[in-house]
Amino acid sequence: MTTITASIELPPKLVELFDGDAVYRVAYGGRGSGKSRSFAIMAAVRGFMWGKQGRSGQILCAREFMNSLGDSSFEEVAGAIAAYDWLADYYEVGERYIRSKDGSINFTFAGLRRNLDSIKSKSRILLCWVDEAETVSATAWDKLDPTIREEGSELWVSWNPESNRSATHQRFRVDPPDSTKSVEINWRDNPFFPKRLDFVRRNDFKKRPESYEHIWEGKFLTYASGSYYAQEMLSCNVEGRITAVPYEKNIPVITAWDLGIGDTTAIWFCQKHGPETRLIDHYEASGVGLDHYVRELQKRPYVYDQHILPHDVRVRELGSGKSRLETLESLGLSNITIAPQLNVDDGIQAVRSLLATCWFDAEKTEHGIEALRAYHREYDDNNRVWKGRPSHDWSSHSADAFRYLAVGHRETSNWGEPIRRNLQGIV
Repeated sequence: MTTITASIELPPKLVELFDGDAVYRVAYGGRGSGKSRSFAIMAAVRGFMWGKQGRSGQILCAREFMNSLGDSSFEEVAGAIAAYDWLADYYEVGERYIRSKDGSINFTFAGLRRNLDSIKSKSRILLCWVDEAETVSATAWDKLDPTIREEGSELWVSWNPESNRSATHQRFRVDPPDSTKSVEINWRDNPFFPKRLDFVRRNDFKKRPESYEHIWEGKFLTYASGSYYAQEMLSCNVEGRITAVPYEKNIPVITAWDLGIGDTTAIWFCQKHGPETRLIDHYEASGVGLDHYVRELQKRPYVYDQHILPHDVRVRELGSGKSRLETLESLGLSNITIAPQLNVDDGIQAVRSLLATCWFDAEKTEHGIEALRAYHREYDDNNRVWKGRPSHDWSSHSADAFRYLAVGHRETSNWGEPIRRNLQGIV
C-alpha cells in the first residue's frame, strides 16, 4: 500500500474533533469559527482516504432545507477541494456534481425536510454531514440516523445554536449518543479568522448587541427584536457579572414580586453588598395560591428584611373581600414595601440604571436572566412600527418583578447593612 503524506489547515479544536474514532462528530458555535469550511475539507479528505483504500460509496451532505443546489454545501465542498492540489487531482467537480475520478466516491446533496424517504433508500452512505442543523426535527434525526449503516460510517453535525429546546441540541448536547465527540467553537478559536470578518463582528458588537452573542459567540437566541435591556444584559455577560453568586448569611435578603391573578407570579431574591446588587435566586410558578409562594420563601435558608410588592397588591378580591396584601400578611409575610406607582417607561429606566450594578447567579436565576433578555416592545404588524408599550408574554412576569425591585429599592435605607437584630424565622 502506498503511503501518501499531505497537509491541511484546520482550527486546533477541530483537529482534536476529527482525531481518533467516533460515530458522531459534532461542532456548534457562532459565525466565523471555520466549522463549515473545515467539515467540507474533512469530508473531501475522508472520501480521498476511503477511495485510496478501495472503498466505494456516497458522502451525503444534508441540510434541513434545500430548494436548490445553491442552498446546499456544494460550494463549500468544491472550494475545499480546489484549495488543495492533491484533492483537486483526485476529484472531478462539475456544475452539479462532485465525484472521484475513478468513480468510487460520489457526493450527494439533499434537503431533509422533503427528501427523507428518498434518503432512506440511498445505499452505501459512508458519511453524512448535516450542516446548519439547528432546525432538524427529532423525527428527521430518528429517520436519518439508521440510514447510515455502512461499517465504519459516521454522522457529522454542525450548527449555530438558537434554542435549548431544539431537537438537535437535545440529541447531541443534552443527551448525546455513545461514541460522540463534540466541540464548541467560535471565532476566537479560529486562527484563520479573516480581518474583514472581524471588522463586521466588532461592528455588530456596537450596533446590534441584541443579536451579537447568538451570531458570534454561539449563544442561544435570547434577545428579541425591540429588547429593552439588550445592551445592559450584554454588558453583564461581557463583564463576567453572570456567574456563581453565593448567599451571604450576614446580609439580609430582599424579594421583589410580580403577582399574577390567574397568571404567573415571579419573585427575585436580592442582596445589596456595597455598590453591588446581587441577584442570588429567582422563582416563578403559576396556577397556585399565595400560600405556595410563602412556603417557597420558607424553604430557603435566607433571612429576609424586605418584600417589595406591586401597588395593586392592595386591591380587594371580589370573592373574599380581602386584598392580597392582607392574605400575605395573614400567611406570615412581614416587612412588606409597596413599590411606588410609576409609569412603565420610568420603571424601565430605573431597571437600566440598576442593571449596571447587578451580579446574577448563573444557575439559580437562569430563567430570570432569559426573561430580562427577551423583554421587548410590542410590534404593530399593520403599520410596521414598534409600539410604546411592552409585549405581554412569558418574559413579562420576571421583567415586571425586576422593575418593582428597581423602583422599590429606592425606598430602602438599610440595604447592605449587617443584620443587627434576630430576623431568623421571619418570612
